[in-house]
Amino acid sequence: GRPFVSEGTDVDGALADLALSLREYAEDWDDRLDRAPNHAGNWALVQLIKLSTDEQLLEWLERGGE
Repeated sequence: GRPFVSEGTDVDGALADLALSLREYAEDWDDRLDRAPNHAGNWALVQLIKLSTDEQLLEWLERGGE
């Protein structure tokens, strides 16, 4: 698994928070994390996040994020 955390009063809220966290991670990855050895392998995840609409990202998360 990946070390992402989310909070919400229900599942939908937690998924929305997780999607936001993933979008922030993708921005951070582009800015600097791509050069960190423990993050360099997340290129495919970052591309999925960047190329997905919010709806697509939420659907992916609802299916288990794999």
